[in-house]
Amino acid sequence: MNEKNTNEQNGKDEKQTSSVESEVLVEKVREIELAKEKSQNSEARNLDKNNTSKILNEKRELSEPLEDAEAKRRMSQKSRRGFLVGGAAALVGVFGWRWMPDETKEKLLRRTFEFNERVSQIFYSPKRLAPEFARERVGDLRVNGGEGMSEDFNPQTWRLQVVGLANPRGFSQYTDNIAYDTAMDNNSSMRPTNQLHENKDAKQNPNAPAEMPPATEDRAAASQMPMPGLLLTLDDIKKLPRVEMTTELKCIEGWSVGVNWAGARLSDFMNHFQPATRDGSAPDIANKPENLLPYISMVTPDGGYYVGIDMPSAMHPQTLLCYEMNGAPLTMEHGAPLRLVTPTKYGIKQIKRIGRIAFTNERPADYWAERGYDWYAGH
Repeated sequence: MNEKNTNEQNGKDEKQTSSVESEVLVEKVREIELAKEKSQNSEARNLDKNNTSKILNEKRELSEPLEDAEAKRRMSQKSRRGFLVGGAAALVGVFGWRWMPDETKEKLLRRTFEFNERVSQIFYSPKRLAPEFARERVGDLRVNGGEGMSEDFNPQTWRLQVVGLANPRGFSQYTDNIAYDTAMDNNSSMRPTNQLHENKDAKQNPNAPAEMPPATEDRAAASQMPMPGLLLTLDDIKKLPRVEMTTELKCIEGWSVGVNWAGARLSDFMNHFQPATRDGSAPDIANKPENLLPYISMVTPDGGYYVGIDMPSAMHPQTLLCYEMNGAPLTMEHGAPLRLVTPTKYGIKQIKRIGRIAFTNERPADYWAERGYDWYAGH
């Protein structure tokens, strides 16, 4: 009897223990689920807090759940609608541009160029260098652009004309009249009229005068108008510190090629042959470069090609007066004896066969800018 009672009591105790353990296990599971739910809610609140629509206070509407087929149908409708709207807008733009007067088109393009120039000048820095490469990256030479490369040019008699200096008489290369069988400079301050250079394409320029003076008269006017300045030889340029670099020549047509250049920095040239200043004071290139005349005009000996350079671009450490290309002297077709290299600008600015360098207070004319391209031509 006692044994029977003892067994019954043990059974009751086991049941009670099992029940307690079950309750503890259930409670643990509830705690885990509750913690998980709190974590998910917290993540959802964080996502909701950082959601773009939440930040912008946009109203959000969620549709009812859709079947896959219905969702694909609706997306297809929206895609077709977007394509039709976009196509119609493109057609309106194309026909609108064709119907627009040429004067309006020119104004729009000019304003776009001017805006791009202002942006480029804001971000310009002499510390921002074009990438330089190993000599092995040199590519095949290309001959591009023949304007200003007249066939009767004699490199033996070539002299680099330099005008607009602060004290030209202080140099042995000074002469009272630098003119020698070449077209006048394009700056109105340096010629009796504001005519353009004589060249075969001048009549295509909408801004050109109605009548162009013959080249012979233009050169005659040049010889009759004394222009004091310097006449330099290539040896004068080579006396300046020599710089060598391999950069990418980028053409505005879309192609580029690696080229090894050697020459003198234009900034070293200006530091030696000091240009005039805006207020007539003594040049201080190191401390007050902004006081220099703001522009440089460069022209080929025959006057057939000409570019304008802003002073900050001219002072850039990678802007060179180049006399060697890929380890050899410049060839005639690549601008011998002296050309400009400035890898922060497109090739249209990198004039070959420089005949004259003029420092000026007026923005110089530019061959391709007169034909609708960007005057600044930076990239």
